[in-house]
Amino acid sequence: TKIAAQEKALLDLVNENVTIEEPNDSLIKNSFSIPGGLKYKNYDKNKSENRTTSQFVLATGYNNLVTNNMVANSQFGYGRSGFYEWGVTWNTRLSNNSNLVHLKYGAGFMYNQLHATDNRIFADINNQTVLVDAGVETKAKRTYFKNVYFVVPMHLEFDFSKTKMVDEKKVFKSHTGARFGIGGFVGVNTNSKQFIEYEQNGYKFKEKQKGDFNVNDFTYGVSTYIGYKATSLYLKYDLNPIFKNNPVDQNNISLGIRFDWN
Repeated sequence: TKIAAQEKALLDLVNENVTIEEPNDSLIKNSFSIPGGLKYKNYDKNKSENRTTSQFVLATGYNNLVTNNMVANSQFGYGRSGFYEWGVTWNTRLSNNSNLVHLKYGAGFMYNQLHATDNRIFADINNQTVLVDAGVETKAKRTYFKNVYFVVPMHLEFDFSKTKMVDEKKVFKSHTGARFGIGGFVGVNTNSKQFIEYEQNGYKFKEKQKGDFNVNDFTYGVSTYIGYKATSLYLKYDLNPIFKNNPVDQNNISLGIRFDWN
């Protein structure tokens, strides 16, 4: 009985502090406040976004190496070698009166994986990183080489989202139509690891090797994407080779799907 009385008193207190404003012209604002500082506001779609917005970015797809300007006849499995990338971007509209051109920049992490074919693994021989036979029968799907980079991407983005007119004012929204971006990235290698898994004499072995593997400390490259709303087809290519001292340069290339969530 005492709890019921307190609940009724609390409900009456909340009702006394609820305020609702009727729609006014193009702006609809419903708001209410509860004692203690909690406040909620909801604006309609007729209000422009801020000139700079932020997005969470997630990308994933296939990864491989370009050798002698070719991806064909690669030493790495096309379906098994992959990449993923995540981070945060900021998207700034460059014009006061147009929604077409944006500058997109941010920071994140890039993970590039390579699954060698024919039961091979990477080895450091005379300061060169080469593929050698593993010496045991490895599990192909669970034996791979991975590089992790902290990257700063920057793109010039063309956003073809429609611009509405409300009360003779333009309302700008991004990521609601077709988009195209072109630019690049710079980054630093945070770690390189090789994972080897195999069975021998009835026992399962998992080995993790961590070292520099003569991987370049820094990376830089070009990237582009094209898509609709939050989803895009994404392509990136490293302009510098993955290894420092190898006689033949091999450059990382990735193709996949990218999501930019406002």
